Amino acid sequence: MPPFLGDREDKVRGKKVYGRDFNTRDLGWEGECRHAYLLRVTHADRKYLGLDDARLGEVFAMLGVQPPDIFQAADLHARGFTAPYRQTPPGGGRPRLVVHPAQGLALDDPSVVPDFFGVYWLTPPGGYADHIGQPVAILLFKESRDLRRFATWNRERGRHDGRPVLRFDASSRVEWQQDIQRLVNPLLDAKVFREEALYGATHFIRSQVPDHAFSAQGHKDHDPDALGPDVDPAKRAINLKANKAREAIRRSVAEEGMTVMRRTFFSQSIDPMFMELETGLAFLTRDEEGRPVMRIAAGTQSPRKDQDGVETLTTLWPRDEAPRVELKTFPIGGGFGGRDLSTFPIYLALAAFFCDGPVRLAFDRYEQFLCGIKRHAAVLQNALAYGPRNPQGPPPRGPGDYVLHSLDATLYMDGGGVLNLTKPVVQLCALHAAGPYRFTHNAISGYGISTNGAPSGSMRGFGIPQAAFAIESMIDEVASTVGADPIAFRREKLLQAKDVDVTGFELRHRLDTERICELAAQEPLWTGREARRAEYAARGNGLVKYGVGFACAMQAIGTSEDAVFAEVSISATGEVTVRSTAIEMGQGSETSLAIAPRPLLGREASRVVMGVLGRFDHETIRLNRAPYAPGQPRNTPKLDNTMSASVTAFFHLHAVEEAARVVFEHGLKPCAEALWGDVPESARWEDGKLVAPGREPIPLEELACRAHARAKEDGLCTGAIVHTYYRNAYACSEYTLRGTTRLRYIDGLAVRHGGDDEDVTGYEHVTRVDVPYDGVANDARHHIRSVYASAGHLVAVTVNTRSGVIDVVDAVTLLDAGDVHHQRILEGQVEGGFAMGLGMTLFENIPPAPVGVDGLLNLHRYPVPRATHMPPSGIQLRLLPIPEGEQILRSGPPIRKKGIAEAVMTTVMPAIANAVAHATGARLGVLPFTPARVLEALKP
Repeated sequence: MPPFLGDREDKVRGKKVYGRDFNTRDLGWEGECRHAYLLRVTHADRKYLGLDDARLGEVFAMLGVQPPDIFQAADLHARGFTAPYRQTPPGGGRPRLVVHPAQGLALDDPSVVPDFFGVYWLTPPGGYADHIGQPVAILLFKESRDLRRFATWNRERGRHDGRPVLRFDASSRVEWQQDIQRLVNPLLDAKVFREEALYGATHFIRSQVPDHAFSAQGHKDHDPDALGPDVDPAKRAINLKANKAREAIRRSVAEEGMTVMRRTFFSQSIDPMFMELETGLAFLTRDEEGRPVMRIAAGTQSPRKDQDGVETLTTLWPRDEAPRVELKTFPIGGGFGGRDLSTFPIYLALAAFFCDGPVRLAFDRYEQFLCGIKRHAAVLQNALAYGPRNPQGPPPRGPGDYVLHSLDATLYMDGGGVLNLTKPVVQLCALHAAGPYRFTHNAISGYGISTNGAPSGSMRGFGIPQAAFAIESMIDEVASTVGADPIAFRREKLLQAKDVDVTGFELRHRLDTERICELAAQEPLWTGREARRAEYAARGNGLVKYGVGFACAMQAIGTSEDAVFAEVSISATGEVTVRSTAIEMGQGSETSLAIAPRPLLGREASRVVMGVLGRFDHETIRLNRAPYAPGQPRNTPKLDNTMSASVTAFFHLHAVEEAARVVFEHGLKPCAEALWGDVPESARWEDGKLVAPGREPIPLEELACRAHARAKEDGLCTGAIVHTYYRNAYACSEYTLRGTTRLRYIDGLAVRHGGDDEDVTGYEHVTRVDVPYDGVANDARHHIRSVYASAGHLVAVTVNTRSGVIDVVDAVTLLDAGDVHHQRILEGQVEGGFAMGLGMTLFENIPPAPVGVDGLLNLHRYPVPRATHMPPSGIQLRLLPIPEGEQILRSGPPIRKKGIAEAVMTTVMPAIANAVAHATGARLGVLPFTPARVLEALKP
């Protein structure tokens, strides 16, 4: 059987693969397709007054385009669409959904409670836009060429001179103190921020000071600064205890004779720069039964969130008028978090509601830069206290004689104009602020800041790269200051399993950061770095300097809770099909899922269907999104994940393997037993046949045929759908199939007995017992993250001291990936992660508002790394295998694979920074490292 090709052959042959490739005819949608364009505000610091209709008409006439239909906030109000914010009732109570306003709200209205997407879908007259680039109107053109003409005109620099299309009240201008570069970065003229500029705060105080012990264990939401009379007394008591613990940590630094290193780091906002821009098709129509249905076809990282978001638009409509939502997903040409909780599907659906036929919305690169989700710009202010382990003893002689006393850190992250996922990104950045190191105490506070820029969200790394840049730079500097080898110093300070993280919770699962450092110290690139540096110093009068830097990290994988649906079925001819909620976005998930059934079923899947929602929501299978409860066998805390946080290897593969195991144990194995008498433990698949010593090999096709023939009569399984849920451990339960009861690490199961696997009604739900957790997860709800992939980078650079140009000349990636599922996919992730880290370090930068969101940013003003910027000899990869018989989790399923898509980029920035320091002695703390910044740092 040929290897699984997925969409690779279609791409090579130029066939349609991505959402941008398709039109409405390809989907069988009838009617002329309209083309939607979002007209966006150019200011967010002054009141919007409305469109100049006469001026807009003049523009259409000048361009020779047919005037489009135009829909504004008043139209959303008239149709009763739900606003993105909630409003507290006049008498108090829980905030509730309201109709989108036709007129602007007061900036200081205390009843308005913004949610993920801000206050408005379309900025109404009299209102302040949530951010520059927020739409004020949806324009529906009949011809795509008319849209392109107008879009081109709307990008001209002088388009708003004289009579602008958009009218603003200049006298209403507000001071945007929230610009993060002016607000919190001491290197760039910091100002005190206003309380209302906060999206929220995270605090991790962990103290072992006598009489002031404190940790987040049991006090997850403590705030040491919230001590006012309006705070709940019980909460205020906890906050006061946290405050006193923080002050005790700070006093103990001097009392114990520690040295304090204070540094401030700035990491910039960057764009995900995925190749395929956000594009989609939508059609409001009726189904076969005459009920309204909104059909959406688009590429997305978060199908469930997008579907729920569109459904929320009509929550306030009569039930029989609100359409159900069908979402068809496509493989996407890159995501990196930039399509997670994007507003794109919302605007696509709104456009469709105002059309009498299908509609297409397609961003160009200018629009994507203007309004697409970005990486959070961040400022980290760290005070790292260290000193001799025994202050009264002899002087320290090696790394083991020093202790990391405490990290006192404050971090600020630019969330842009709407909340999006800023709160969890800040939380994860704070969780990783101390890196993989064992500090005795920590006082870490993180703040999400509201600005008038584009939204920031879950871009690759989810706040961890910003934290790693700061802590790895400082640990390296501390090692140099005390005269220790930087890797040897790290090894002495690393967290191990059973240590506690900055929240005070035990690290229960496998950590391999120490092995990363052990291997790095043996690399020729590291052991020969001093000799190589001397060679460069001896030639060219020191014009070009050479250095090697190292950085490591323990990168959290998954979210705080992770859920996956997966289906595996086998046809009577032995063809295997996998269906999954996973999304293919260039990371290789489709191929990975196709391979997953092979150890259990003897063959790769010949077909993989991804982005599945509706099938798993069918009434015969559907689970209820609710806490586990006695007598509620269909409850699960979460239905499925977005496609982010490196989830394929650890979560999605486990689900596919569990489904394949059910098909083998209760479908194929009974047929083999009928032929062999029994199936020994030594049985295995070889060349598509089940083999065992002394037994006649059985082809998969024969077993599959027999399973289908006996399926109805004997209850053999030819397909299984499973649901898994993880929160510090996999939920597990016993299931009874064909009279056999077995514990499985799943919380939902349905099986089919023959028939057409396309027909989901052929599945039967299998009732579980009440779901217990694995023993290590009794306090799982308190854990932020529990599984980590360790990674490190050795990077060699040259620095031209005349031009300030940094060139990366060699690199080694050291990676704790567990068992390698697919070598070439892994290597692709390693190379792509390094390239993205290189871009963030040396080139990419979204300027702060208003320059960075003027609608004129494109690749001519946004440099990205090219192949010529990568190390000439490529990236050398060193993998850390898991020893035979061991696994990642302390207990539970024997999983031996980790997701590494984020880990492979996290330490690139600090490794380059440390290499520059080794080469020149200069420490760089502001990203990107432009030649001008390098030259400034090199000044005496």
